Amino acid sequence: MRRTAVILLIATLSIGIMSGCGEGSQQSQSETQTQADAAAQTETQTQADDQSAQVTGTVPDKSLFINSTVKDLDLNDAALSDYIKNNKVTMINIWGTFCGPCISEMPELGNIERKYKNRGFEIVGLTSDIADPQGNYDESIIEDARSIIEDTGITYPVLVPPVQLMIDLDIQYVPTTYFLDSEGNVLGSAEIGSKTGEEWEEIIEKYLSQES
Repeated sequence: MRRTAVILLIATLSIGIMSGCGEGSQQSQSETQTQADAAAQTETQTQADDQSAQVTGTVPDKSLFINSTVKDLDLNDAALSDYIKNNKVTMINIWGTFCGPCISEMPELGNIERKYKNRGFEIVGLTSDIADPQGNYDESIIEDARSIIEDTGITYPVLVPPVQLMIDLDIQYVPTTYFLDSEGNVLGSAEIGSKTGEEWEEIIEKYLSQES
């Protein structure tokens, strides 16, 4: 039974790494048969692909980013535009503290940010699960975010977006990543799910060359 449970756990993590995390998804605590678990994973992957197609099909208006007031992890107000306007390209990475794939790619994102910073590139992390739908802030999740930042060694800013921004962007799946120019215009389509460092660098190089 223990061997079966380990195999199922590895399979579940593999699906999560490939697809990312659905907002509001929860892990089951009960044991299931291998066949039923595989079927559930297939259905989850299909739903994730559908969500990805839905999100990437819409390009948000720049006003959603430029006019948004965010908070830092001390819950002080800040203008998101201040983190965008001085860069050629800004990578807005929307993630959650519950999302394994989000956290797994953060050390590599930190390396990428340091590598490209002198070329007018910046990453801004937006933590999607600190504020609840009523706009209340969960201090325990803020502490989780701080711990993740320390553990992953990232140095780019991590902010708390307003709930309305997540609603307006129709964020159903994390990580979801947008690339913006200095005026807040969205470059290309949303990128759904985590990627390797090489994959991110290919995208970043493309957009930096466009904005040069």
